[in-house]
Amino acid sequence: MSHLSSSHLRFGFKYLNKDHSTNVTAVTVDDNIFHWEATLIGPVNTPYEGGVFKMSLHFPPDYPNNLPKVVFVTKICHPNISDHGAIYLRVLKSSYWHPMSINLLFKRLVEKLIEPEVDDEDQINEKLANLYKSDRTRFEAMAREMTNQYAGRGN
Repeated sequence: MSHLSSSHLRFGFKYLNKDHSTNVTAVTVDDNIFHWEATLIGPVNTPYEGGVFKMSLHFPPDYPNNLPKVVFVTKICHPNISDHGAIYLRVLKSSYWHPMSINLLFKRLVEKLIEPEVDDEDQINEKLANLYKSDRTRFEAMAREMTNQYAGRGN
């Protein structure tokens, strides 16, 4: 475990939990700074609004030089997120990764929730991407329904 990595993560962890602009908070799992559970509140004016989404983050020992593994634990209906919670964000691919703040990573993720990428290269769920492109109203209704069902909104 690198001291530089853990120092970087401790700073990022503290800053994330003080900066409310991302609507994300995190806790460490078993006091392990390299494993976080994050909670994201769905952005306003989206089908995810008010939903409480849990995510799991695993940081490599050489973070920030190598990317973290970030997955949704809460089911979500989104063209850039798989049924298993895997997230497609260019910045979370090794060929695009560059060290960045955790807050910036979450800001990019929230941007994706607000405006999904549905180009062939960007989608992870082709069926949802096609529905988003062809019938956005129906897509948003499905996403709202799943948010209600899995993300605790309205309960």
